Amino acid sequence: MESKCKETTERRSFVRIDDKVILKYRKTNSLELQAGTESFSTNANSFTIKAQFAAIDQKNRQARSILEQHSTELANHLKAIDEKLDLLADIAFEMDHDLSKLSTQKVNLSAGGTSFLAQKPLELGTLLELWLLLLPSHTGIITYATVIYCKRSNDEGSKQYPYKIGVEFKNIREEDADLIACHVLKKEANERRRRPKMTCK
Repeated sequence: MESKCKETTERRSFVRIDDKVILKYRKTNSLELQAGTESFSTNANSFTIKAQFAAIDQKNRQARSILEQHSTELANHLKAIDEKLDLLADIAFEMDHDLSKLSTQKVNLSAGGTSFLAQKPLELGTLLELWLLLLPSHTGIITYATVIYCKRSNDEGSKQYPYKIGVEFKNIREEDADLIACHVLKKEANERRRRPKMTCK
């Protein structure tokens, strides 16, 4: 686990993947940006509950690793607790957010920012409050972002969503950047495993 997190820290600024996520955003302003996460709407806790659990796990990772090395029974017990918390987090999320009404969309994602298709253009420098739900873990992250480009899209579905928006995360929490980086690296590794292996004749 420790080596994986180290790799994440070193590579997260430039590793990007094409992914499908649930994403929504709204325009905001510098006053809300200065206010930080306190300005987020009240149902943020249920949306970000898994991210909050992951942040706590990250802080206790080293101590937990030591304990698990000393006791297989304790390791299994902690794993069972994690599974129960995941179930509770899923229930809390579903009580406030109806997934059937949330559609996925294609994005290009890294720990530093993302790009997505949109129906309307956004001016460069526009500040956004961005809600990002990573799949299939249903890990929700809320952060701010700045529009760094807006251009006409040639992607599939561009008739309905003719603009491609690129944003850079702004004031993102370190723990959330780590979560995105881990998600990106895991997806990247899965893609590599699915690629057919080249054989030499």
